[in-house]
Amino acid sequence: MDRMDTIKDIVQTKCPKCRKGNMFQYKTMNLLNMLKMNRSCPNCGQDFMPEPGFYFGAMYFSYAINVAIMVTFGIAYEVLFNPEDLLLTLVSVFTPPLLFAPWNFRISRAIMLYALGGIDHSKK
Repeated sequence: MDRMDTIKDIVQTKCPKCRKGNMFQYKTMNLLNMLKMNRSCPNCGQDFMPEPGFYFGAMYFSYAINVAIMVTFGIAYEVLFNPEDLLLTLVSVFTPPLLFAPWNFRISRAIMLYALGGIDHSKK
């Protein structure tokens, strides 16, 4: 299994066991239903809820992703525009995490399941 394939499957929120089924019921930009996650894989039946409260740990992955986004956009804005206004700098730092929030929510859950879900990750 190639590491890039694993990263691609995490980004696409595919089942860690079969890599075909979707973890979520709807597309990311369906904002009304973006939080609805399948209880199990529609393709292989793998349980996506290993234990109650399992995804509370995903907030740590979400936090790390948000910090990376904020630092990246903040430094890029400072280097490219050298702003004098603190408000513009704050907007450049805090707007991207809000825009990436639906994606971040899903990716954090996928990382949590891939890393700590106790699932055999080999393709079947």
